[in-house]
Amino acid sequence: MVCLFAANNVTPMIKFNIFSIIFYLFTLFMIYKGFLRYFVVGTYLEVLLHMTLAVIYTGWDHGFQITLIGMNILTFFAEYVGRSISRKYVPAMPLCILGMLAYVHSFILSNKFGAIYPLPDKTSAALEITWGVIVFVIGIVCLQGFTLLSFHSARLLSNAAIKDKLTNLPNRYYVAKNEKDYLKENRWIAIADIDNFKKINDTYGHNFGDYVLQTLADLMRTNIDETEVCRWGGEEFLIIGKGNDINKAFDVLEKFRKEVEEYSFENDEAKTKLTITMGLSQYSKGLSLNEWVNIADKKLYAGKYSGKNKIVL
Repeated sequence: MVCLFAANNVTPMIKFNIFSIIFYLFTLFMIYKGFLRYFVVGTYLEVLLHMTLAVIYTGWDHGFQITLIGMNILTFFAEYVGRSISRKYVPAMPLCILGMLAYVHSFILSNKFGAIYPLPDKTSAALEITWGVIVFVIGIVCLQGFTLLSFHSARLLSNAAIKDKLTNLPNRYYVAKNEKDYLKENRWIAIADIDNFKKINDTYGHNFGDYVLQTLADLMRTNIDETEVCRWGGEEFLIIGKGNDINKAFDVLEKFRKEVEEYSFENDEAKTKLTITMGLSQYSKGLSLNEWVNIADKKLYAGKYSGKNKIVL
């Protein structure tokens, strides 16, 4: 810009661009210090003032003003990124309204008084193309970035919605969302419940109780083959397996029940052993997910009321 204005003897803009060079060198320091909000505001105002003065001095026909549209896109993108990463951000709307007013004001002045320093037609054409390409690039990059960040955010929200934060297992919502995948005649489910879990919490504290849930979830993930394990709620877990032989499923779960009974749950806070009770049910055609789970749930509570530490088939 300094060379352009120098070649056409636009003295005020030569001086302004020297200021701009100094300003942008200073912005490196602002970024280094983390003053990102000041960087965004300062950059927007510099571009706004630069382009408005350029229009007033050289006229409307060189495309300087369309860079304000590109700056609006950049400013809203900066606000979006700031909100996404929970950093202090600059509201884009006030700056963009200011840019719109500058756009209109420069149009009025340039049409009323004409160009003080008219530029050659070839220079004008080159500037129009240059600013047009720059605004297109800004729009494409920012909108592509916005699209990618939006999908990434949506994916994170979706994962958060379908996973239990404590155990990192799929949760009840995940099972309901994939209900159709489970309602098949070669499927079985089991609901497992930790026996006397309230006593564990009351005796050793909730931190140890959380450790027990996390550890049991890990044991289920690694020790029960070819199944999908979900945190159903509280101290209950839903185990979904494939197979038409319910007795084989019973044997697999019975082996795991014994492993849990012998396992020592121990961390820096406490040490204990525990047992689990399960209700096991094969899928029958026509059952909804809630009906099927309810059958397993009734078997679970039958096991609870008949002594615990067992699997009811």
